[in-house]
Parts: sequence; C-alpha cells; structure tokens
Amino acid sequence: MRTFLVIAAAVFAPLAIRAQNAADLLQKAAANMSALSKSSYDFEKVEIDEFSGSSLSNRTEEHVRVAGSGGRYRSERLPAGPLYLFDGSYRWSYNPERNEYTKAAGVPGLANDLSEFELAAYRVKGARVLRQETLEFATGPVVCQVVEAVADRGDANQEYSPITYWIDPARNLILKRNYTITFRSPDRPDPHSMRVTESFIRASVGQHVDDALLRFTPPDGAVEVRQLIFAPKSALTGKDCPDFALTTIDGKSISRAALPGQAILLQFGTGSDQSLLPAELTFRALRARGLNVVYVAPRIFDTGGYTVPVAIDEGSAVAGKFGMRTGAVLIDQLGKIVFAGDTASDTHSLVQALRQAGVW
Repeated sequence: MRTFLVIAAAVFAPLAIRAQNAADLLQKAAANMSALSKSSYDFEKVEIDEFSGSSLSNRTEEHVRVAGSGGRYRSERLPAGPLYLFDGSYRWSYNPERNEYTKAAGVPGLANDLSEFELAAYRVKGARVLRQETLEFATGPVVCQVVEAVADRGDANQEYSPITYWIDPARNLILKRNYTITFRSPDRPDPHSMRVTESFIRASVGQHVDDALLRFTPPDGAVEVRQLIFAPKSALTGKDCPDFALTTIDGKSISRAALPGQAILLQFGTGSDQSLLPAELTFRALRARGLNVVYVAPRIFDTGGYTVPVAIDEGSAVAGKFGMRTGAVLIDQLGKIVFAGDTASDTHSLVQALRQAGVW
C-alpha cells in the first residue's frame, strides 16, 4: 500500500505542479499587464477574426500599435487608421479618413488594447500547461509556455471555447492567444462562430519609447469635433445643391427652386420601415422649426399610415445626382448641402448640420 502511494505521488505530483504553474503564469502575466502603465512599453498586435456559419464566411485582419511611458499612451490602427492618445493631460482621438479629432481632459490609464489581456488573464476558472513552443520575433526566438484556460465569461447566446495563451515566462508577457466564440439565438437555427487569434509581433517593456509618439499635434486642416465619426465624409458637403424635381404621391412639387429660403431634408430609402420610420420621426419633430422633410423611394409602396411626404424617384434619377441609394441630404436655406450621408452611423454630424441650418 505504501509503495502504491509513493508511485501515485510520483505520477500525480508533476500534474499538480503543472496546473499550479499554469495559474501562476496567468496571474503573473495579468499583474505585469496591470503594471505597464507605470513603465515604458511598445507592442504591435495583429488580430485575425474568422467568421463562419451556414451562410457566413469572412476573415478580417487588424494591425494595432500600442506604446506608452509614465502613464501616457498611444494606440493606433496601422497603417493609417484611428489614433487614440493620452499625453498626460488630455485624451486625443483622431480619424485620419475625415481629418477630425477630439480633445478631452483625461486621467492616466492603460490602453484598452492591453487592458483586455489583463482582464482576460484574471477571468479564468481553471488552467493547464499544454506544451512549450517557440515564437519567432525580429529580435530572435522566444520560448513560450502554452497555457489553456477556461474562461469565466459568456451567456446563454455566446459560448466561449477555452482560451490558449502563449506566455513568455522570462518576462511574464502574453505574446499570443486564440479562442472561439459560438453565437446561438432562437431566430438562427444554425449557430455561427468567430475564431479570434491575437499575436504580438513586437513586445518590449522597460525600453526607451520616443517621446514624440506620446504627443499629438492636429494635422493641417484637421477639424475638432465633439465625437469621432467613422462613416465616409461626403464630397458634396459645402457645395451648391444640384437642381432636382420631385413630386409627392399626393401631387405636391418639391424642388430646390420651389423652396427658396427653406431647409429641406431628403431621406432616400427603399420604402422599408427601417428607413421610413426615422424620416417620419424627423418630420414630426422638426416641421414646426421650418424643416421640410421628404422621403424619396424609387418605387411606389404602401405608406401604411405614415404622414411624412413621400416622393417616387423613378430610376433613382434624383438619388443619382447626390450619389446615393440610401441615406440623407440636408440642404440649408441658401441652397448649400450641409450634410450628406448615413443618418444611422453619422447622427452627430446630422445634428450639427441641423443646428447650422437653424432647425434644431
């Protein structure tokens, strides 16, 4: 019996040690991520999301650089995506596509691209070491412990697989992780899933970070806004409205020439409630402020009790003049286009344009 216990202890002790080591590795890595805001760091991360399902298959790739020193940080999408920066006093956000930025007083913290790793490493119910594996970096190979952790997250509609981490035990850094989320819902008979792989291709801690990275100077022509918008900026904004003529289904003529000194919002859509309802709500809310709202569709449809004026744009001739199939165009009292775009994704700009036109 004693011999059996000795053998059992010899067999199972390494397993207990390995399990303990896995938990220790994750805890140390999480603590290290928490401490980064007090250090200097420079990471580059590549995230690949692979969607799959019965009628869905897609792959996206995002490249992010995160650098910081002494509580300041910079997070940017490469090669020329949005930038988020804290310079010690202010938080800056910049969208180069629209050349717009925001500025707000802030407090030190850790860039979200890294804090998610910190939280994920803490949020586990169990972990085990799978193997050792070498990852290649520009600075040379790094031997990692590969750890599998059961995530303490998800809900009835989302199921997370175990998360696999590649951890550099010499620096207590997470250098790679992957996991799968399975989405289920009552209205989808077949589940669909997303496989996420995040890999750091640069990972340095305690090294010099160029101070210029942690300062922001608005580029030439950049406009300060209250909120960043990530919808494309229309080239029509600020230009004279082209001539157009529409007739509502109740026989009223609508044209730029027929509305001198009046603001008009043309809401282009297909006749579905998804685009007709916002036009109806805008019409009811702002007609007393002098805004003319017209819903424009390429075909006749059942208006179903809506009261907003509806015009039929056969062949989408008028929509073509504004270069859109769906979306909205706001023309001010001087005949200038002050907004052109998607009202759902660019609500803030539309509100600003309505105020500029004096109807909000």
